[in-house]
Amino acid sequence: RPRNKTPTANVASDIIERLQSVCNRADPTTIYQNLVKIGQGASGGVFTANDTVSHRSVAIKQMNLDQQPKKELIINEILVMRESRHKNIVNFIDSFLYGNDLWVVMEYMEGGSLTDCVTSNFMTESQIATVCRETLGGLAHLHSKGIVHRDIKSDNLLL
Repeated sequence: RPRNKTPTANVASDIIERLQSVCNRADPTTIYQNLVKIGQGASGGVFTANDTVSHRSVAIKQMNLDQQPKKELIINEILVMRESRHKNIVNFIDSFLYGNDLWVVMEYMEGGSLTDCVTSNFMTESQIATVCRETLGGLAHLHSKGIVHRDIKSDNLLL
């Protein structure tokens, strides 16, 4: 007699199907080359790469799906990023399911994080005001779409 899938397996299968429906089905390794690891977060590694089509540098967040406790939140994050284009937000480019990894491709911000900037540079009051104004512009855009960021910190402010 065949065994039924466990509810956990059904949920995981449903999430993978939903991810497949929102992700590009192409092989990202044919588009993005020369990956260099620039960071490691709780959800995975962050790399820079060259886009062989547009010839621009991009940032790629690679997440092993087996290590993601809240996979359903990843789908929402992709959908939110896809719809949130603004000059003060790191813009989403594409997403891929590659093996058991999710690749989220975003524009690359060469200036690094605000944390990196303030630990190695002195910022004038005018520069601080500019960072605040631009950050608030991005947040206002998100709030106008009913989106709350929930993780505002200098590590997440990219220049």
